[in-house]
Amino acid sequence: MSTLEILKNALLISLVVILIFILYKRLIHTLSKNRINAKYANIENSIRFEDEKGFIQVELKNKAYLIVEVYNHQGNRVEAIEEGDFEAGKHSFSFGTSALEKGRYYYKVTSPYQESSQYFDLV
Repeated sequence: MSTLEILKNALLISLVVILIFILYKRLIHTLSKNRINAKYANIENSIRFEDEKGFIQVELKNKAYLIVEVYNHQGNRVEAIEEGDFEAGKHSFSFGTSALEKGRYYYKVTSPYQESSQYFDLV
């Protein structure tokens, strides 16, 4: 077997290994797409208003680090409400609405592996 044939076979084997690796990575990505691993936070949230205050309710299935913020319709942060580690369970975060102008806003609840946001209107 000549050196040229050995190099050709080595190159062919290398290309097959690279192709298998790429297909494996794509398969893993496809299988895990839009899934949240059970060890990460599953954020369920809602908002309600009462006496010039907004209350963001968050339910965590597991302990998680959260950042809770309010933004205006242009995407500028209006208020940082809370940040820190929270145990599993229901949590309520309040913020004052009297200083905010009428209009459309959204709040965002962020954990290291998930983000949830919801629009609301102040009238």
